[in-house]
Amino acid sequence: MSDSLERTTDCPVSPLASGSSLTDEKEKPGGASELCWQDGGLPVELQRGMETLRVNRELTDVTLCVQGQDFLCHRAILAAASQYFRAMFCSGLKESHEERVEIKGLDSGTMRSLLEYTYTSRALLTHSNVQRILEAASQFQFLRVVDACASFLSNSIHLETCVGILNLADSHVLPTLRTRAQDFITSQFSQVVQQQDFLELPAESLEAILQRDDLSVKCEECVFEALMRWVRAQQDERYPLLASLLSHVRLPLLEPAYFVEKVESDELIRRCAEAFYLLQEARMYHLSGREVVSERTKPRVQHFLSEVFLIIGGCTKDERFIPTVTCLDPLRRSRLEVARLPMTEMEDETQIRKWVEFSCITFHNEVYISGGKETQHDVWKYNGALDKWIQIESMSNGRWRHKMAVHGGKVYSLGGFDGIQRLASVEAYDPFHNRWTQVTPLAVGVSSFAAASFDRWIYVIGGGPNGKLATDKVQCWEPGTDSWELRAPIPIETKCTNAVTFKNCIYVVGKFEVSKNKQLDKLSVSLLCWWHLKIRTFKIFIVVFLLQFYFI
Repeated sequence: MSDSLERTTDCPVSPLASGSSLTDEKEKPGGASELCWQDGGLPVELQRGMETLRVNRELTDVTLCVQGQDFLCHRAILAAASQYFRAMFCSGLKESHEERVEIKGLDSGTMRSLLEYTYTSRALLTHSNVQRILEAASQFQFLRVVDACASFLSNSIHLETCVGILNLADSHVLPTLRTRAQDFITSQFSQVVQQQDFLELPAESLEAILQRDDLSVKCEECVFEALMRWVRAQQDERYPLLASLLSHVRLPLLEPAYFVEKVESDELIRRCAEAFYLLQEARMYHLSGREVVSERTKPRVQHFLSEVFLIIGGCTKDERFIPTVTCLDPLRRSRLEVARLPMTEMEDETQIRKWVEFSCITFHNEVYISGGKETQHDVWKYNGALDKWIQIESMSNGRWRHKMAVHGGKVYSLGGFDGIQRLASVEAYDPFHNRWTQVTPLAVGVSSFAAASFDRWIYVIGGGPNGKLATDKVQCWEPGTDSWELRAPIPIETKCTNAVTFKNCIYVVGKFEVSKNKQLDKLSVSLLCWWHLKIRTFKIFIVVFLLQFYFI
């Protein structure tokens, strides 16, 4: 009898088969050597052998029973591939000794797919079985199968499947897949809301989508209509969520006529007391232009709409007039020149009037400019959609070094200088009637001051009562009343400054007469007190305002 083992394969064995390597070889005294050989092909052979044993039903020690069908398996293989089976067979549970283990809540086809993966590393994923395999792999903790299913679903997202895939991602805590599905819904929102599955979107997912700045819609009206359709699909259950979800709809950006006809008159919204403050905010925005600031007044990032800065006019170091208007888009990091300042002729028609020491304000997404040393009575407004300056009714009093403010749906022209004296006069412009009217004059006539509106009031801060002096007075007026009141004075007598309202404070910045340092002060309107904020560097522009621009 031969003392050699009989080979059971026709394939010759190479001492250095594919995937194998010599890792260490040492020469010993007398010429003998020592070889450490790592066989990279053995794992493949082991897996093939295990699959052969399973198919031939050899050395199996447990039977999984699924829907009446038996699957003969090896406990060691299952425990090595799955944390679920490791806990079942290695923790002293009764299943660790039983020959038959019944698996409930799973179909036999899905179990066959998981066992084929366990023994061969291969799994066939299709649109018809991927959800079942994902759920089973998640239950039995085949984590690599879960990742494979998530990757397959990520590449299968389209209009009809995106909501279902998002729900699956939430159910099985798959953050990458969830983000991918949510991004798709956000980018295709106008089409997704037309799908029936949209009505099955969970409230948490809908809220996360509605609050995104990059929600792709042609107009905010589409967002409102989608939300109301979703609420009405299961009205009794979802009505209590209306106010919280409505807070993510940017009601101030709706067209005023649509807001009145469709939003304020909606029966569900009229019954929702928690939504009242949202409606009030939108009303105030429609009346006062951009003086209301909240997360709902910020335009969504869209391909045709962007919030930009305008730098209007000014002069060079050698005091040459600049007629250009520059649009800066911080989102796209771009700049472009828009319609130049309007050109008007002097009385002798030989020279062009220069726009210097004029005032600007934004109102209802248009820029108003008024007055100026050579354009004292003129008032123009810039329409971004037309890229055009339009002349409107002139002011009664010519003025420059003045300021403008917006309040209650009107534009106010305050104080200034007429070439002879500092003015106390205040004029109000009604856009609907294209008419200026005289209103309550300032308590103290000033020029080169800062002005801002907040809540019910208009503030006039500092300024010069004459060409040499500055004042620390803060004048406050509630439109409709017959007098201006003095409030907490600014800590430094100041003129040639600008002011802006942000949240509950008015920030004043610019040239300060007493201190040579550039600085920033803010007034707490609620507390009526001032804080001084030091800044290292600051550049002063003639005027910078925020607009919404349409890009085609």
